Amino acid sequence: MNAKKPTSLISSISDVQEYASPSVRLTVPVRPDQEELLTRIARTISQNRDRKHRSQRITKASIIRAYIDALSELSLDVKNIDSEGVLLQRIIESMQK
Repeated sequence: MNAKKPTSLISSISDVQEYASPSVRLTVPVRPDQEELLTRIARTISQNRDRKHRSQRITKASIIRAYIDALSELSLDVKNIDSEGVLLQRIIESMQK
């Protein structure tokens, strides 16, 4: 492992906020269990909000965008990632630090 600590992929949260409104449509194939999880998360969030906090819909796309923004804040070792499995492992390791 590299002794030098990797930096996050964005320089500040303002970089994320600059692109607050989605402008690019991206189609991503997901497994059925992943789609089911996104549906469950969206439903759980909606069911756990009172009227005061229902001004904006939280959709599966909202959840994916939030996850992408959160992941971009991680210090991730991006060297020699050769598969989705390795990428997942690196993300989990970075989150546990």
